[in-house]
Amino acid sequence: MHPFRTAVLLSFFWTSSFGLGAPTLSEEEVDRALEAIWLKVPAEAQRAPESAKRAALDTYLRQLGEGGGLFSEPQKGLSVAEFPALKFHSEILPAGVGYVRLGAFTPELPARLESALRDFKQLNASILLLDLRATPAQGDLDLALELAGCLLPENTQVCEWHTAKQVAQPAFTRKPPVAQFQLFLLTGPRTAGPVEAFAAALRGQGKALIFGCKTPGQAADYEAIPLQDGRFLRLPVRDAVFTQEPRLFPEGLQPDIEVKVSMEATDAALSLAAQEGRLAPLLAEVEFPHLNEAALVAGKNPEAEAWIDSKLKRRRTPVASIKDRALVLVLDFLNARDALRGERPVDLP
Repeated sequence: MHPFRTAVLLSFFWTSSFGLGAPTLSEEEVDRALEAIWLKVPAEAQRAPESAKRAALDTYLRQLGEGGGLFSEPQKGLSVAEFPALKFHSEILPAGVGYVRLGAFTPELPARLESALRDFKQLNASILLLDLRATPAQGDLDLALELAGCLLPENTQVCEWHTAKQVAQPAFTRKPPVAQFQLFLLTGPRTAGPVEAFAAALRGQGKALIFGCKTPGQAADYEAIPLQDGRFLRLPVRDAVFTQEPRLFPEGLQPDIEVKVSMEATDAALSLAAQEGRLAPLLAEVEFPHLNEAALVAGKNPEAEAWIDSKLKRRRTPVASIKDRALVLVLDFLNARDALRGERPVDLP
């Protein structure tokens, strides 16, 4: 048996059968321990080589993360949770901030992004904010590299492709970018799959700053291997390795600035933004009634009137309570940064 496989099988067998931590042994010690187990353990089921194989398979499947494992359908396994796919959207926010919500990772996405970048360039936008929260695991690593090429210099080595043969293949961008921007990324719990590699490429080579939460760690190309009873084994067959990043699969991508917003609040904000077709309703703060000099001159008390209205339950036009807190935090960061630089701050709508 191959030495590495023997050691792995022993450690898996040892952990699953006896509940102990996997020991670190030399090849000779591994062979001796296996021989002792198979010859002297009373329970036949525990000392059988088949038991070690099943323990090894179970442990491997657990290490594959959410993207890999056994499924009844070949495409299952990459989605973090059910959520309707959102369309690509772009718009200009105040102070020259170009906003892009990528949506699904499809072959048409690079062309759409390039078109939006050209529009931003014509409008003299200097900041690009890429919203990756509505981008589930879809597409492949080649698409991630092509998309990164829209923003990185030509012939930039972005990462290395790694396969089971352990042959590291460098990956380069193939065309010049449309324009140069200051890059900011917004990630969420559903930012999974090749988009994780896209984000890592922009941080490593484009100095992008990432806001959000840790990503699921599914930055790999998967292959579905058919088994019996209509089941499939999804295996990662290629992943992207970045020089300045931990292994994205299965560790995931850590943000530079953590944004703690629940998945429910994020989904609500994204859904409302898709319905409205613009971001302004999700960014404006609700102005509560308050007593001021103008009210005193007019002989009114807005605070008292609001209290009376609440008690009498008078009908008023409802104010949307759904706000995109994560996006507001990013704009607040830009506000503070520009204020420290003495530049004009970003004014929220």
